[in-house]
Amino acid sequence: MKRKGFTLIELLAVIVILAVIMLVAGQNVFGIMGKAEKGSFRNEFLSFLDSAATAAQFDIMNGNISASKNTKCYSMADLSNYFEQKDGYTGSVSVTYSNGQYSISGWMSSSKYIVENQDDSLTTDNISSSEGKNASTTCGK
Repeated sequence: MKRKGFTLIELLAVIVILAVIMLVAGQNVFGIMGKAEKGSFRNEFLSFLDSAATAAQFDIMNGNISASKNTKCYSMADLSNYFEQKDGYTGSVSVTYSNGQYSISGWMSSSKYIVENQDDSLTTDNISSSEGKNASTTCGK
C-alpha cells in the first residue's frame, strides 16, 4: 500500500524556504514604505507652501503685504481656508515680498517627520525624523 503526500522533512524544508523569502522581501517592502511616507510628507509640505503663496497673493492685492510690510508669517491656522490641516501637523510659512517677487520658506512637522526653513526645492533627503520635536508655528522665531 503506497501513501501519497509529503513527509515532515519536505514540509519543513518548504516552510524554511518561504520564511527566508519573506524575510528578504519584508525588508524591501519596509524600505519602500518609508520612502513613500517621506514622499507623502514632502507633498503635504509643498501643498502647504502653495497655500501660503495663494494667501500671500491675496494679501498683496489687499495691501496687507507691501514694500513697507514685506514679510508675513502664516501659521497653519491662518491658512485654514487654503490648506486642510491634518491631525498632528504643525507649522508655519514665511513669505517675503520684494521687487514684485516673493520668496517662501516653511516649517512643518508631523508625528514622524520634520522640515525646518525649507522652500519648494525640498527633497526627501532634507526631511528628518521629528523625534518629538514640533515645527515652529512662528516662522522660526
